[in-house]
Amino acid sequence: MKPFVIRRADLSDRPPVSPGSPLRHGQLLGIQAGRGIAALLVVFYHAGRMLSLPQYVGHIPLGNVFSFGHAGVDFFFVLSGFIITYVHHGDVGRPDRLSRFAWRRLTRIYPIYWVVTAVVVLLALLSHDETQNLRLDQIVPSLMLLPYEGGPLLGVAWTLEHEMLFYLAFALAILWRPVGVALVFASLMLVAAGQFGLLSGYLSEFLAAPYHLEFLMGILSALAVLRFRFPLPRILAAVGIVAFVAAGLGENANLFAAAGIVSVFLFGLSSAAIIIGAATAERLGTLRVGAIGALLGAASYSIYLTHTVTIGLTAHVMARLGIISPIPDWLMLLMAVCAAIAGGLAFHWIVERPLGVALRRLADSWRRHRAKRTPLPIGP
Repeated sequence: MKPFVIRRADLSDRPPVSPGSPLRHGQLLGIQAGRGIAALLVVFYHAGRMLSLPQYVGHIPLGNVFSFGHAGVDFFFVLSGFIITYVHHGDVGRPDRLSRFAWRRLTRIYPIYWVVTAVVVLLALLSHDETQNLRLDQIVPSLMLLPYEGGPLLGVAWTLEHEMLFYLAFALAILWRPVGVALVFASLMLVAAGQFGLLSGYLSEFLAAPYHLEFLMGILSALAVLRFRFPLPRILAAVGIVAFVAAGLGENANLFAAAGIVSVFLFGLSSAAIIIGAATAERLGTLRVGAIGALLGAASYSIYLTHTVTIGLTAHVMARLGIISPIPDWLMLLMAVCAAIAGGLAFHWIVERPLGVALRRLADSWRRHRAKRTPLPIGP
């Protein structure tokens, strides 16, 4: 019987890559499908809380079953650290790669976020709600995803503020590798200082958020997948899923606080196990993802950005029609979740995909333009 060991990755002992393999195109659809499932957890979490308002159901449907659904964000953060490192690890310490990294990251995050934010602003103006006062000092930080004590206009975008901070740190590492190492230690020290109550003020607390540890977990996960071959990767992913669900049940039972340091470690480490196992299995050709999983993964960002808006509109319309009371609360929850998924998928097809194609064409046009302007080397 062979010993159970983790070996350094060797491309020579991997199965050949088929033309349609996700590895050939640098995509790992298994963890992308995981992103879609994480988005659904967040949708169930917010749907329950939005329906609990007095004008709707008045309580959270199904009790606290989906109370740990916020942990989908923990998975997002670990996955973000993984994907950025997996795709751009070769760019670290190479300043000439910075513009390409920045363009890909900024065009991925900002354009459709601005579209959804514009919808939120329009709905706020149309509602004539005095609680929705729009101020310039709130709009500008919201659009730029800068940390702001009042929070972004699109509530779920608070996660994108942390995401952009991580992108900035990675960009600095691309400029000069030692800066990246220094930032890792600085992040660890800030988180520790925050846990001991040594920091005060919104910006300090933002920089010391325990969530930043999950980006580091993602970075380490990517380096592990790139450098080592893990045995039984599907079992590792399954163990991660069981641990994630167990952590969720523990939180539902009030064994630890939501979004605290314990929560971050439990959900973060279990997410890392899922990602390492799924990514390794897919690289080895032992994991396949169906069309539905791939579609949910591709549309997960659109679903995440739009789901609170869609749920709110759905509940409002049903309340105006007077059909909430006759409907069981669990069915109301399911209807709100389905509406959010449908709205996110529609936004993905109508806005995100065409906009992505247009931006890629713009980038290709700019590269061709630069290539024409670059003089050919003079020599024999």
